[in-house]
Amino acid sequence: MKFLSFADTKIDAFLHMQLMDLAKTLSRDPSLELEFSYHSYLNKPVHVIHVSQFWMTYPGPVQLHGLKSEVYLRSLGNFYFSDLSLLQEALHTYRKEEHHQFLKHLLLFSEDYRLEKECIARRPGMTASFSERKKVLLTYYQRQLRQHLQQRKWLDAFFCSIFLLANHRFVKLSSPLSGFYDKLRDPLLRLNRAESTREITEIMQVIQNILRDFDVLDMAASYLSFYESSALTFKDLVRENEVKTPHIMETEEETDGQETEHEEMPSWHEETSSPTDSFLQFELDQGTSTDLLGEGGRRAEEGDQAFGAVQAGAKRSKGKDFSGEMDAGLNEKGSAPGKDVFPYGEMNRYAVEKKVETKLPTSQDLIKYYEIKSAVQPSISLLKQSFLKTIEHKKNVPNQDLHFGRLSKKLTRLLTDKNPRLFYKKMESPQELDAVFTLLVDCSASMFDKMDETHQAIVLFHETLKAVRIPHSIVGFWEDAADAKKDSQPNYFQEVISFNHSLKNQYGPEILQLEPQEDNRDGYSIRKKAEDLLKRKEKQKFLLVFSDGEPAAFDYENHGILDTHEAVTHTRKLGIEILGMYISNGKVTEEAQNLMKNIYGSHQVVVPSAAELVSYLVPVLRKLLFRLS
Repeated sequence: MKFLSFADTKIDAFLHMQLMDLAKTLSRDPSLELEFSYHSYLNKPVHVIHVSQFWMTYPGPVQLHGLKSEVYLRSLGNFYFSDLSLLQEALHTYRKEEHHQFLKHLLLFSEDYRLEKECIARRPGMTASFSERKKVLLTYYQRQLRQHLQQRKWLDAFFCSIFLLANHRFVKLSSPLSGFYDKLRDPLLRLNRAESTREITEIMQVIQNILRDFDVLDMAASYLSFYESSALTFKDLVRENEVKTPHIMETEEETDGQETEHEEMPSWHEETSSPTDSFLQFELDQGTSTDLLGEGGRRAEEGDQAFGAVQAGAKRSKGKDFSGEMDAGLNEKGSAPGKDVFPYGEMNRYAVEKKVETKLPTSQDLIKYYEIKSAVQPSISLLKQSFLKTIEHKKNVPNQDLHFGRLSKKLTRLLTDKNPRLFYKKMESPQELDAVFTLLVDCSASMFDKMDETHQAIVLFHETLKAVRIPHSIVGFWEDAADAKKDSQPNYFQEVISFNHSLKNQYGPEILQLEPQEDNRDGYSIRKKAEDLLKRKEKQKFLLVFSDGEPAAFDYENHGILDTHEAVTHTRKLGIEILGMYISNGKVTEEAQNLMKNIYGSHQVVVPSAAELVSYLVPVLRKLLFRLS
């Protein structure tokens, strides 16, 4: 469980799913995924659209329009109307240029500007989102222009002024920007009228030649990105062809054939046994150097390992047609890698199920259990009586004089009544309730001050269902943080009440063995228990989840909410009713309400404190039992 979060950007699960559905619809690619990144771009070979977190700081309506506009540009614009190979080829040639960052940004901006007009022409309904996008970006780039002018970063300022001028915002160009504009005026006007990627790249060649005469530093800021991919080879996988920074290349040239003297630079981090007297503190970057975002190495993504393994096994294509190698990342069904490989979700591919055996209850457990049972007995009796009264009422409901059913022998009403009721229903013999319940209890470390009250709610749940003869199970779940590794995350399940023992009087004190443990991986646990419920023969299946906050486990915090939401959605599609109960720390906050809404939708209850859990659970159980009766 996560206690504190600093600079935490939470992604609304419903917003994520909405944007993902929109991207799949526009691109007509069912395997397309969507991720939030530093910049927006299309990674077509692995079927991923990246949208920028730039919009997450804006209010709801503006944020939605901004994110939708990026989905439009990538899933419709880049997907269908961009020549990605030409863009890659052009960006590759810019690497040799002194002003390669400016050339890269101008090329990508010109392509997005053209694609925006293309999208609006084909889909006029996109106009509102693009208008809101333009309004926000004009304000942003005007602010950036003033900042770059103060810092005398001339090419950065010139790029911002190009954006403003292209969108009909007046900009007063002082020296040296006016000189840049005079030299590039004609090709810039041609870029504004370009109608294809090829035309843009041809005009950029002219700008590339003119820029060689500019005696000014290259752009330092990074506003736009593009995924520059190539077919993976064996050397790529073993990192024999790493892209080396100019500093490394220069050092290798200087030291070739010469004796070198190495200077030691002591450093310290949390795994260093003993720091030296003086040390430098700096960040250690891991991975191949790349200019994907213009600011350091690309962070590894979830599908990299699976995608790399598939690519390594792909056969070399014939000639220069690399489309076959690009398609090697898909499985036989045409979906992205990992979709069918990981039955419990891609984020849980290394989760391992571990079962904890329940011990025999001690005499102290028996005494404490019956004390708790006595405390909640009034609520149990109330629920039982309400349930039995409802069943009795349904048995006594008149089944004569109906408008449909079996035809009665009293047909004289055809003559005596204006609207005769001539039908009846046959009395059915009472049957046992065809339902089953599972209660999942979060046993993460943050439950340490709430477990006693949670025990009372669990006892209420168990004794009520036992009183009305409904089979059920109670399972505590947690992940062992100490043993969790990158390729193995043990998840423990302690079934204190099983389906087979739930209706027997001697079982119940085992509930007190549920104690706070480590982390919680909710999405994986929900999928596992839903799988157990599917094996039951009962017609109606219910899954309740007691939790006290956001899912948090090894390599799970950034995706825990979305993975749990997907698990809940998948469980409901299987015909299992799922309800979440959030136990707060004294008061209900807006953050807690949004968290539960993002995960469980409208089927959730936020409890202000653990002491009120029993009082909140009573109406929940009453409502569920009324549905069954």
